[in-house]
Amino acid sequence: MKRIIFSILAICLIAGSISCQEKIDIEADEQALIKLTAEEWDMNAKAGNLKNVDHYTEDAIRIDIGGIYEGKEAIGKLFQSHNEYTILFMENKVEKIWVSGDLATVRGSFLGSFILKESGDTLHAKEAWVDVCERQSDGSWRMVLTIITELND
Repeated sequence: MKRIIFSILAICLIAGSISCQEKIDIEADEQALIKLTAEEWDMNAKAGNLKNVDHYTEDAIRIDIGGIYEGKEAIGKLFQSHNEYTILFMENKVEKIWVSGDLATVRGSFLGSFILKESGDTLHAKEAWVDVCERQSDGSWRMVLTIITELND
């Protein structure tokens, strides 16, 4: 009899703890990640401001074409060097999102055309990227790792 009561009590405690767990809204997470990695990113870059550095955690790493940038400060310096060209066209497209608790991986592609201010040459970029993002204590997402690679035409 004691075992039955103990078992019922254990089941009630487990059921209660499961029902009290925070519900995760996958659709809201996906929308927030699209906004972070593509929509706000493009908007900030087109406006010529460096707010995209705010999308990263303090200890983030960005593996970009031509270098590895460790920390938000180093990533910010990379973005400052982007003032050497004028954007003709750019678009980031999110292709796949995986969310697992407080971590997410976002895979996407980038197309862009730019004019180098110094030479006037036009550059075209076609890239693939992956962002690993971490949910912050306030529920927002920030990037902890970005990996970019060029794609051949």
